[in-house]
Amino acid sequence: MQSLQLFKPSKYDPAPRWCPLCGSFDQTENTQFSQEPWRIVGCAECGFTFLANPVSYDDLVKEQAWEKNSAKETDRRRAEQPVLSRINMGTRWRSKLFRSNKSQRLLNIFKTGHVLDIGCGTGTNLPEPLIPFGVEISRYLSGVADEAMRKRGGRCIQGAATVCVNSFETGFFDGVLLGSYLEHETNPLPVLKELHRILKDDGVIYIRVPNYSSLNRQVMGRKWCGFRYPDHVNYFTVKTLARMARAAGFRQRLLNWASIAFDDNIKVTLKKT
Repeated sequence: MQSLQLFKPSKYDPAPRWCPLCGSFDQTENTQFSQEPWRIVGCAECGFTFLANPVSYDDLVKEQAWEKNSAKETDRRRAEQPVLSRINMGTRWRSKLFRSNKSQRLLNIFKTGHVLDIGCGTGTNLPEPLIPFGVEISRYLSGVADEAMRKRGGRCIQGAATVCVNSFETGFFDGVLLGSYLEHETNPLPVLKELHRILKDDGVIYIRVPNYSSLNRQVMGRKWCGFRYPDHVNYFTVKTLARMARAAGFRQRLLNWASIAFDDNIKVTLKKT
């Protein structure tokens, strides 16, 4: 991955972020969705929507760690949408009902073998008999994940995916899970290109990202659930995700095509072209 140009955000360097899809600097701020100091912009060349001033990878380990920002985001949503927040909290029991369905879906996609989970959290996403490997930028979460994964023959590496993915052998993985990761990654295209290297020729990548073109986003506007400041730095549509996949050497298959207009998430698989 060293040969690929990476954007390296820094609080000491105010240089603007180029478009992570096409590389253009020609961008227009969407003031409707920006929240100070975070600037949501649209690329004038390809239309991709992204955060122009993401935090540094070092800050994601420390001040802006996910486990810290998650609590702040919950407080923000409670303040802005108190009724919806109470309804959501009261129906959290639904997640337990769908957990087994999620496990079966992942088994249907990956079948067997070594599977890499980027942004793996505590390392419990991949069901047995898959052999789980992980990359997690949070020091605390990566420690929990590493302990869990080693018991099943895998391991978790702590750090940014732009660095950690490079440490794996070519063609090592049968599958890669990007369950809630690509919207957080400042350099998504370089990471996808490196995943192409470490994935077997018949391997598969599963991606789940917020759906920027959903009707719910158009109705809810700035209050849409897919906006998270500064955690989410990329806002994909089916078309922009497919374009990025092609640029990395993959073909995309949309899984939730029947409900995509109303779904707040895009769910796809990628395979090598």
